[in-house]
Amino acid sequence: MKVIFVVDSVDKLNSKVDLFKTHFGNEINFVVKANLVPLFNTFGYGVNAVYVKNLATVIHYLVARMGTADVVVYYSSFDISAAFLSKFAGAIGDKSKVVNVMPKYNVWERMGNGIYNSYVKSLFKLNDSLATPKLQFLPEAFVEELLSTHMGNKLFNVEESHVKNIYIEDKQINKTAKIKPKFNKFNLIPIIAALFVTALLVMCLGLFKFNFVFIIAFVCLYLVDIIVAIFYQFKINFDTRFLN
Repeated sequence: MKVIFVVDSVDKLNSKVDLFKTHFGNEINFVVKANLVPLFNTFGYGVNAVYVKNLATVIHYLVARMGTADVVVYYSSFDISAAFLSKFAGAIGDKSKVVNVMPKYNVWERMGNGIYNSYVKSLFKLNDSLATPKLQFLPEAFVEELLSTHMGNKLFNVEESHVKNIYIEDKQINKTAKIKPKFNKFNLIPIIAALFVTALLVMCLGLFKFNFVFIIAFVCLYLVDIIVAIFYQFKINFDTRFLN
């Protein structure tokens, strides 16, 4: 079994590495975020790959170089405990199933996830599993399939008979399991569009007498902008989870 240890945080790094050595052995491959490489080097571990915003692609090529095997993917920003990692290792069992870790989502997150998954399914004909990308076990047969497509696809739903889900109860573990998209250039597009529509509205108020048609037209423009903003946010969420 090989461990892909994604270093996106150096907080408690030594203790996390020791936890993985205890449960999965010493064959740990470190994929380090570019801005953390100088600091990471001070810990004395070797760097196997470096990423910026193309994490899934970097992991794909690293796994391809290593050759197919059972793989555990872990992000160091995920604050796991020894007990939770033992539970995860126990769930792997005979290594025949994908093991996902499922965060606990609140009511608003579940509503948003439902709409987001409608977007994902409309594009890819599959749902996002909504599992955390920060800890996952991939059996060798599944890794072979992913290498023929893309490692980023590991978060799509698979048949229930081929997956085992572990649910998080601890609040701190749950908090760090979730991916939080950062502000992106795509967020600027609907903001700029809204400012443009508002400027156009102000100009029209000064030049024309407002009537029902004007009101409907500007309401529609704002609604379209809101819909575009939602779709851009869904794209950002997908790219953050699957690619970056």
